[in-house]
Amino acid sequence: MVKKLRLEVPAERVKEPFIYRMVTGYNLQPNILEANLSPDRVGSMVVELTGKPQDIESGILFLREADIDVEECD
Repeated sequence: MVKKLRLEVPAERVKEPFIYRMVTGYNLQPNILEANLSPDRVGSMVVELTGKPQDIESGILFLREADIDVEECD
């Protein structure tokens, strides 16, 4: 399954390896389609996540619990 997401990343989370954690903790394969991230600023990303449906949902929950806004794209 593939799901496309738009992420709004708070400034305090930009320097954290949340994409790496998606790979290692949730067995997901991210494809970064667009990114606008800078240290100490709110950032945004568009990513496609590939993986099992339950892993994708768990990964999205992880992002939301990290205060990263997640919007599913069509």
